[in-house]
Amino acid sequence: MNKSILPGKGEITKWLESIILTILLPVIGYAIDSLDPFFVNYHFPWLILAPLLIALRHGLAYGIVSTTVLVGIITTGFLFDWQEVPFFPKEMIVGLLLVTIISAEFHETWVRRIKFLESKYNHINARMDKFTREYHLLKGSHRQLELHVASQAKSLRSFLHDLERHILSLEKNEGEPLKGIGASILKLFGDFASVQIAAIYAITDDERKEINPEPVAYLGHAPPLLISDPLVKEALKTGLVASIKLENENAMDTPETLVAIPLIDVYQKIWGLVVVNEMPLFALQESTMDLFAVLGGSIGDLVKRRAEAYSYIDDKGKDVELKLRRVLNEIKLLKTSAMLIGAIIDSEEVQNKYLTRFQANLRGVDKIWIFNEEQNYKTYLILLPYTNENGANEFLNRIGLSELLAKKVCNESNTKGAGYHDSEVSLNIWSLNNKTSLKKLVSEIFQFYKKRTAYFDIQR
Repeated sequence: MNKSILPGKGEITKWLESIILTILLPVIGYAIDSLDPFFVNYHFPWLILAPLLIALRHGLAYGIVSTTVLVGIITTGFLFDWQEVPFFPKEMIVGLLLVTIISAEFHETWVRRIKFLESKYNHINARMDKFTREYHLLKGSHRQLELHVASQAKSLRSFLHDLERHILSLEKNEGEPLKGIGASILKLFGDFASVQIAAIYAITDDERKEINPEPVAYLGHAPPLLISDPLVKEALKTGLVASIKLENENAMDTPETLVAIPLIDVYQKIWGLVVVNEMPLFALQESTMDLFAVLGGSIGDLVKRRAEAYSYIDDKGKDVELKLRRVLNEIKLLKTSAMLIGAIIDSEEVQNKYLTRFQANLRGVDKIWIFNEEQNYKTYLILLPYTNENGANEFLNRIGLSELLAKKVCNESNTKGAGYHDSEVSLNIWSLNNKTSLKKLVSEIFQFYKKRTAYFDIQR
């Protein structure tokens, strides 16, 4: 016999419990009143307890069986005159059936509710198990990522700094500003922007937007450049990063060019174009495009330094202008903010103290310029890109200058900020936003310098 059709242990227990309780009530009735063992003449039909309890506990089938057994016992007793009752108890039998059906309905309602709650619990439990597994996978992946990042010898800022030194160390090549640096530029994009296949091309005529189809350098097996490629034309026309829109592309018809990145300086001259042909699809998002724009602008500035006749290292004023232009362009592009701090210090002892603090608290992206004056005081200009007022306050607090400024550091309507000066230190801070004018900012820096140096001269 197939074991699957045999009742389980639980089913046998239910049937035994139902039969015993059904038979037990007439037995108790006989023990109490042998002339009326079915409680027909009593004010309350006690036999109803058996099907009521059984139907509530085990359901309709068990309740009906219990009722059937009781009806059979009552009928048999009536036929054999087990009780002194002149009539057949039809109402009691109908009542037993109704109570059994109603009780069974309550049982089914509870069963359905319990099954629903069990199903919901199982679903939540399964999701919890899945979440736990994914959490541990994510935790392990995060740990691996931390180890990978920690094992990297250089950060993005360090790489840019090395690229800057490499570019400025090369001799000037007329008409070939990208010669000798293309491979380093593509390595930067490959290491820090997930680019797998790309090529870099030189611009032969910026005004006519003409590009040399022969790559200066390439990463991976880059396909030939198509001058008519819409992304290439868009990048050369606008000077902005151009990329495909995944939602409008069929996976089977993905174009060869995914992103076109112009190497454009702060004066909007395009020196080269990086064409990306392959990179992970998950990296094609807005944050990566912002990174491409920042890298393209930074590299464009470095190429301009190499190509121009003057040296930005020796001309600090030109270097300040270049950096401010670049930061203001990034503020408009990325919708960020930046802070500029000016400090003029007279005492040589105080100069050394604060210079050490400045250098210890600068991030890789920050920039400091030091101007020496004949009167022995020094002027410090500190640029804090991607920083708001709170960040500037924290920086000043770390170097011990925050107490010199008023609580209201800057004003959104212009670039001016709070200032302070005494016999040793003059300090001013500017907030740079998308409304900041470079010409006005340079004028305010010059006015700050003149006013503060005049104050020092008067103190002397």
